[in-house]
This record gives sequence, C-alpha cells and structure tokens, in this order.
Amino acid sequence: MDRFVVMVDAGYLLRQAIEIISNKASAARADLDIVDPAGLIEALLSKARATLSLDGKELLRVYWYDGVMANGFTPQQRSLVNVDDVQFRAGTVNGRGQQKGVDSLIVTDLIELTSHHAICDAVLVTGDSDLAVGIEVAQKRGVRIAVLGVEDLAAGVAHHQSFEITSRADRVGMIGQAELSQVVRYAAPAQPAVARQPAVAVPALEAAAPIDQQRIEAAVKAFIARQPASLADAVDHTTKRIKADVDRSLLYHVHTELEHAHLTQAEKVYARQVFRAGV
Repeated sequence: MDRFVVMVDAGYLLRQAIEIISNKASAARADLDIVDPAGLIEALLSKARATLSLDGKELLRVYWYDGVMANGFTPQQRSLVNVDDVQFRAGTVNGRGQQKGVDSLIVTDLIELTSHHAICDAVLVTGDSDLAVGIEVAQKRGVRIAVLGVEDLAAGVAHHQSFEITSRADRVGMIGQAELSQVVRYAAPAQPAVARQPAVAVPALEAAAPIDQQRIEAAVKAFIARQPASLADAVDHTTKRIKADVDRSLLYHVHTELEHAHLTQAEKVYARQVFRAGV
C-alpha cells in the first residue's frame, strides 16, 4: 500500500511552538493561538513529504494526539477536530495538568497500521523516547520512519527529542519559525497597568495550596481582552462583587487555560482579584 501517515504529539508540538513564537517569553500552551488550523496541518504535511521524499504517495490521514480534560475539548483542540484528513485521538489530563496515555496511543496505532499493511511510511512529530519500541516494530514490517522535531536555534529552542527515537528513525526533519509563524501566534495580551503589581495577598489560601500567579494573570488578561463589550459594569463598585454571569465565564476561561481538573479556592480568589484590578 503506497500510503503514508503523520502522527502528531500535540503536547510536544505546541509546547515547542509557543517557546519559538514567543521568543521564550512563554512556555504555556494557553498562550498559543492556532490562527490557521488547516494551514498548520498543511505545513506539517509539506515538511513530512520533504523529509521522507513522499511526492506521489497518498496520505492516509493525520492523527492528532492530545490530552483532553474531563470537561471536554479546549478551543485550541476544537479548532483541529474538523480539519480535513485529521483524526483526533484523545488521551487524558491528570490533576497536575499533565497529558497521559498519548504515547501508548501512538505506539498502538502505528503497530496496528503496519500489521494491516495500511501504510508504507510514517512521520512522527514527537520527542518521546517511549515511541522507540513502536518505531522498531514498524521498521521490521517494512515501514520507513521519520521523526519530525520542532526547533529554532536562533531563538534558543532546541528540538528536545530523545536520542532513542532520532537514532532509530530512518530520517530526521525539523520545523521551525519560518513555518510556524504563518499559522500560529503568541496570544498573550499587551500588559495592562496591573501587569507587575505586587502579588495580591492570599496568605492563608496560598500557604495551603501554592498557585501559579503568572499563568492566572495571563489567563485573566486574555479573558478581558477578548470580551466583545465593555466590562465597566461587570463589578459592583460598592460591594466589589463580580456579576454572576461574568464570574462564571471568567472562572471557566481560567480553568480552561490552566488545563487543571478543577480550580482551587485560592486560584478562584486570585483570578477574581486580578480581574477587579484589570477592569
């Protein structure tokens, strides 16, 4: 079968991409906007074809592997779901925001496709050493394997790929600033007046559960910046209480951006205080 497949570890790709696009100002996926999802997939396909000399061969599909939280897809993930020839393969996200199960899904799919002779070539966008066993099995069945890294040495971002996979692959390619800058962007908003205020005191709560103030601030600022209407009346100036519908939307946005299983009370308090200061 003269077909190839591209398998994308989204966690690896997007973490590398935000460091490159932000010039290492951020390492948070929440700060990355995929402005052209179809263009991102086409950029990966173009680099895959060049790396393994795949001209004339047919694409089976692109598999997009990513951890999904209990409350469903993020906006970033939803933007990829309906792109032609892309199949979303969902892992999970644990309580610390770490994706789980993605590497085993990739290995399982790769072995299944090769066992059924569905492909002759595979391109893996990943850095994970756990994929080495899948690469070896596929190669023994006659499939050529390339691994595609994401790096930009000018920005100080190395590819962060395991030697176990780069040494086993038939070919290694890289994608960087030139390709990514056309399809993704650094989404952190311009810093408002509250950007570098002294940390808001939440002593009792923080002592029990330390919070990532920088990521919460960025999420709240992004929420404020993306509102279609003014938020001037979102906070009661007498009671300092945030309107219920705005508060729900704010906390949901912060929860989604942090990619936690749930927000702690300390995180909610801090997000609301940053919001009040910002509006």
